[in-house]
Amino acid sequence: MDIMIFTGLLLVGGLLNFIWEPSVKTVHCLAKCYLLLAIYLAFVVWVYYFAGIKNTFLLNALDILLRYGSYLEHLALGFLAGYILVGVRNAKTPADRFDIQAILNITLWAISVSIGNSFIVATVGKSMNMPYMIGFFKQSGYAIWFLYFIMIVESTGAAGILLHFKLKMGALAAIGLALIMLGAIYTHWHNNDPFSDSYAAVSQLINLAMILLLYYLEKQVKPKPADTQIYVV
Repeated sequence: MDIMIFTGLLLVGGLLNFIWEPSVKTVHCLAKCYLLLAIYLAFVVWVYYFAGIKNTFLLNALDILLRYGSYLEHLALGFLAGYILVGVRNAKTPADRFDIQAILNITLWAISVSIGNSFIVATVGKSMNMPYMIGFFKQSGYAIWFLYFIMIVESTGAAGILLHFKLKMGALAAIGLALIMLGAIYTHWHNNDPFSDSYAAVSQLINLAMILLLYYLEKQVKPKPADTQIYVV
């Protein structure tokens, strides 16, 4: 159900660009709010899963914050991705490209925090439940070393995405993680598990597709040497 909601919110967010024409300043502010929301949700996830909270009311409250925060996060991502896509196609001047690049960079930071954190959390979760994970991998016909390989790839991929602005390895990391998610979906299918067991992997595939789109747009909006010279004093 969440997959349909997430996909629908991404589409709705993208379609908002056709009925609302905010100023660049407004969109820049929205991108910053999206980044703050991503950081906030990343923090809440760690509290929810690893703080050892036993109070049912507090756990339910955190669950609601995560659920509806994720909804808002996807709506914002859909709008910003649509705005950037249209902006890249319509940019006619160096100033236009610099404005779009600034919004794109903030949006990339936000989705990088969201995706990178989720894979790190997943890896930590596996490490804290090794007996279950080993049993699942054996049941699925995999060797134990493959579990450690998956954990290393997930954590390395998360680092590659989080350090993209420094290492420029985000696209490669995202593709690697997408292959891992496709493998997870295949494994659940092969085990005759209910499709609901693959929801997390499908959601990650959607997020990874979005960040790959942003990586592509990042290359398209990259300022040309002539544009940079205009801003040199």
